[in-house]
This record gives sequence, C-alpha cells and structure tokens, in this order.
Amino acid sequence: MKYLKKTGWFIVAMLPALLSFLLQIGMAVLVLVVIMVSELASQQGTLSTDEILNFAVNSYMENAVYPIFFYHVLGILVFGLWYYLAYGRKKRPVGTEQPTVSKAAIIIWLGVCIQIFTSCALNLIQILAPDLLKNYIELMEAAGITEANLITILSVVVLAPIGEELLCRGIIFRLAGKVSSKFWIANIVQAFAFGLIHANLVQGTYAFFMGLALGYIYGKYRRIWLCMLLHASINGSSMLLDSYFNLYPEKYDIPVLVAHFVVSLLFMVVCFKLLGKRKPIDEEA
Repeated sequence: MKYLKKTGWFIVAMLPALLSFLLQIGMAVLVLVVIMVSELASQQGTLSTDEILNFAVNSYMENAVYPIFFYHVLGILVFGLWYYLAYGRKKRPVGTEQPTVSKAAIIIWLGVCIQIFTSCALNLIQILAPDLLKNYIELMEAAGITEANLITILSVVVLAPIGEELLCRGIIFRLAGKVSSKFWIANIVQAFAFGLIHANLVQGTYAFFMGLALGYIYGKYRRIWLCMLLHASINGSSMLLDSYFNLYPEKYDIPVLVAHFVVSLLFMVVCFKLLGKRKPIDEEA
C-alpha cells in the first residue's frame, strides 16, 4: 500500500509536466492554423490544400521561436497562478537558510560554469561523433534558439527561467516531496520532469542534471527567484559562448574545449563548496 501511494504521488507530480506538453502542442497548433488561414485568405483559393499545408509547415519551422515565446508567456500565467494559490502565500519552513549577496553572486557564476561545462561536452561530442548530435543541432536551428534576436533573448533568458522554475521547482518539487520525504529522491523526481518537458533526448539529458542543481538551490533557500536567477545565468551565458569560443583558432578547438571543460568542472565544485551543504528543514523531520 505504501509503494502504491508513492507511485500515485509520482504520477500526480508528472501531471504539471503533462499540462506543459499540452500547452506547447496547443500553442504550436494555434500558430500553424493562423499561418494556414492567413495563406488561404491571401491566395483566395489559387493553391491546393497540400500546397497550403506545406507552406504552413515550412513557415512554422522558419518561425518556431514565436510559438515557444507565446507558450512561455502562457506558462507563466498558468503555472504562476497555480504556484501562488497553492504555495506562494505559505511561510517558509523554519530552518530555511537566508541567502546573501555573495551567495547570489556565486549562484550566477555557477550558472555560467554549468553552461560552459555543458557546451564544451556537447561540442566535443559533435567533433568526435557528429552523427550523435545531428538531429539535436537541426532541432535547435529550426527552433531559432541559436539566433540572438530580441524575441529569442526574451524567450530563453527571461521567460523560460520564470515559467519553468514556477513549474518544476515551484510546483513539481512540492508534489515530489509527497513521493518521499527524502530530499534527494524528491530532487531526482523534479529533475526528471524538468528533463521530460524539453521533449528531446539530448536536451532532456543535460536538463536533468541542471535540474538537480536548480533543485539543490531551491531545497537550500526555498526562494524561487534564486532558481530563476541560476536558470537565467545558465541560459543567458549560452548565447555568448559561441562568440567567445570563436576568438580561438579553429585548429585548437579540441584542446580549448577540453581545458574549459575541466576548469568549469573545478569551478562548479568550488561553487558548491562555497554555498555549503543543504541543511534539513523542519518539514523533512
């Protein structure tokens, strides 16, 4: 009975992630329908149904960043209201640590190091085994994530950290606490959901490990804005790394990536040491 109850809570914890999927699909369908209707109105019946559909799909792929943008706006409204009504008005548990300015600065630098570490790992894989990441690279390019324009920056650096933190650390983390009172189990559950909502294997894998770090910050301080800060630091630094690595000669790609991979790993260890161990709080007793 005990394990059945825990399984039930695990399913409940995954329901917000399922809602996130439905919102993403709904927004994608809505944008696709708008493009098709717009094309129908402009052509006035001169194109066949197949031609209109092909045009709509191609137009969608060229402008995939827009449904992503509007999904994040909708997600902030939905999950923000959910978080506020369910948890936002409750007091923090006794024993929760108080963040300082220096700790916030460490969290920002931790985000930069996490992104450097992840980017170096992905670039090394792309160089040594390009076929493994071919579909992932094509997906990122089609979504417009690799282009540094205003709507991409807003989506990646501002909206995604707010909406995804409200969803994963704000809501799913709390529900995961019903699966087990042990922090590390709840953290794995919410990190799994965080990887799941990214909807592809490569991004979902590294999102899972990022989710563990984000869950640690939330479990330590119980302040969702610190998770948003770390998330924004991770995402924002990703938009600067290509320009930074382009400063090095191409023939040194592998040595440069390996060096940054190792150094960023060391810095991450130092950051976690400086932040210190997470202290158990009263509600875990």
